[in-house]
Amino acid sequence: MIIPIDNRPLFQLTVSEFNNLLKSVLPNETFAEPIKTPQDKVRINGIRGLAAFLDISIPTAQKLKNQKKFPFYESGNKVYFFSNEVNEGLRVNAKEKGNRR
Repeated sequence: MIIPIDNRPLFQLTVSEFNNLLKSVLPNETFAEPIKTPQDKVRINGIRGLAAFLDISIPTAQKLKNQKKFPFYESGNKVYFFSNEVNEGLRVNAKEKGNRR
């Protein structure tokens, strides 16, 4: 069921609904596009956490770590990663792999 915008509190509107509302109220104004923020930096603990984050098997996650596809950190016998660095490392590696063909 779609709830009309008029019956919802402002905090429940999506960004696009809010932008459309502003455009309908102030049709002659120009609005800047929303600023894109960098991906959140979430700490991923361990190989199991990496496997869950990437939705891959634990051996595949270990292989990616061993191949140094992205930065990882060690504290004693614990290993951890940051989600933004994992995503960036995979993106760069995919781009390089695509350029080799």
